[in-house]
Amino acid sequence: MCRIYGCFGGERVAPDVLNAVAGAMREGGPDEQTAQLGDGWALGNNRLAIQGIAHGHQPFTREGLSCVFNGEIYNHRQLRAELATQGYSFEGDCDGDILLPLYELHGDAFVSRLEGMFAIAVVDRRDEPCLKLFTDHAGMKSLYYHLSADGRRLCFASELGALSRFPDFPDEIDPLAVDRYLGGRAIWGPGTVYTKVRTLEPGSTLRFAGGRLSVTRTTLEPAEPDWPDGVPTVAAAAVMLDDVLRRELGRMLDADVPVCVITSGGLDSSYTTALAAHLVSDVASFNIAYEGDWPADERHFAAEVARHCGTTHHQVLLDPAGFPALVERFVRHLDQPNNAPHSLSTFALFEAVHDAGFKVALTGDGADELFAGYARFVKADRDGSATWHRAYQGTMAAAHTTTLQRLYTPEYLAHVNAAGGFFGDRNGDELDRRVRSGKHGKLETLLRYDQFERFPYYILRRVDHLSMAHSVEARIPFLQPSVMRLAHALPADIKVAGDTVKAPVAEAARRWVPASVVNRPKQPFTLPIVAMIKPGEALYDMIGDLVLGPGARCRDYVRQDTVRDLFRLQTESPGAHAAEPLWSLLMLETWLSARNLTPRTL
Repeated sequence: MCRIYGCFGGERVAPDVLNAVAGAMREGGPDEQTAQLGDGWALGNNRLAIQGIAHGHQPFTREGLSCVFNGEIYNHRQLRAELATQGYSFEGDCDGDILLPLYELHGDAFVSRLEGMFAIAVVDRRDEPCLKLFTDHAGMKSLYYHLSADGRRLCFASELGALSRFPDFPDEIDPLAVDRYLGGRAIWGPGTVYTKVRTLEPGSTLRFAGGRLSVTRTTLEPAEPDWPDGVPTVAAAAVMLDDVLRRELGRMLDADVPVCVITSGGLDSSYTTALAAHLVSDVASFNIAYEGDWPADERHFAAEVARHCGTTHHQVLLDPAGFPALVERFVRHLDQPNNAPHSLSTFALFEAVHDAGFKVALTGDGADELFAGYARFVKADRDGSATWHRAYQGTMAAAHTTTLQRLYTPEYLAHVNAAGGFFGDRNGDELDRRVRSGKHGKLETLLRYDQFERFPYYILRRVDHLSMAHSVEARIPFLQPSVMRLAHALPADIKVAGDTVKAPVAEAARRWVPASVVNRPKQPFTLPIVAMIKPGEALYDMIGDLVLGPGARCRDYVRQDTVRDLFRLQTESPGAHAAEPLWSLLMLETWLSARNLTPRTL
């Protein structure tokens, strides 16, 4: 696991610039900082040493080729053995060693051989010199890039804050970014908060040569399950899933540094915890909760799973009085505004993992998106009205459309409407178009739309950036190609069997997880913001001071009188209707303040 950066084309970039880029994301690779400069190009790497520690120095090089890599390749030993039959030899056991030999043999298609998570940069000088960037199909590792004003140079980095250290960084904020953020709870790709900066989408290959830029995306083909008697069943799907996950967990637990598991107390993380404990001895588990009595407290479920599995359990407790300082800390590590309330918990949890001496943590992310674990998927699938997609889009927003319309200033609302803004059903219409295309059934279309359009930017960027802020690698079993391919092959009535959502996961987990965890209603792993934004609570005072203060930077976009109305409503009658937009505005205001940004008045 590392952080990578570089540039290609135009004039040579000074070493002090590269040092500044690397320094901006030092936490993501504290073990070694290296760079290679060539004629009009540079590649750099901040290394978090996980596998093949003694020999995994980057950039990797072969004749006419250089490469830097962020991620982990879990089938590297199998690939190394195959490459050895082709005459390649290796020193050590670093997973990145196999990348350039595979590229030599297969060209751009080499990424189809990789099982893991990755963002890879290759400078190929053999024919027409070019830069190529590659991302895995789940989008677990980020890459941001931009072109110079003259179009001759492309710069890239794993983090936006690092990319901004290049001297020609185009720092103009997209005036629609606030609408995109509030309409989707995060800035969805491939655009970013900056008008001329983009992020590479999942499963993409970027090629840049001679000032010409092209980006292509590939799909992950579904598996072809061998159903008993040729009939798909939940039981058979559960057996397949369990076999695949045990294989993936076995590879993910293989590292040269200590590995732990995150146990929220929910089904998915409990299942991965149980499998990990079955595969290796002396597994450490981590759970986070809040001092005091709060709604949605799952610590007792996590403790039950830990006892059942025999893990060494670490219970992390946060004092809500310290939340304002924690908010200011974690927002600095979010490249773009993100309203996920569990960002606070995620940041603090990975800090505790790091402090306990672990460099790798397994999480249960992705199961809901692959196997239909959220009620919103089922409700939209069963909604036969002509406006189902309008309602569905609202479930992904920080506030209802009518609330956003009242929240925006008249000038900003007019600008958003003229541009066909995010909450103005643009994405809902696109989703409806995909459903009508008939390529997949309605439920599967909903799931894939979420997996590739929303999930990488709302969830995975948060997990990646907030874990790496503490030099911890987050490994995600459910997002490995074998699991994704199986999920894409399952019929809708297998994923949602009657009233049981995520049915194959629940059925597979029964063998390993206490029944109390498998059978209990789904509960999101999140911060109880409705209860925590009340008079007397630290977050309540923070919102009043920042979002309603005279120096609020987001007032160019939002009406202060509407914000005061929401604050008054939350004071008198606390509920999600007011708490969620207030929390979202707090995240936006803190993000702008951390970067000393003042949006332009439109």
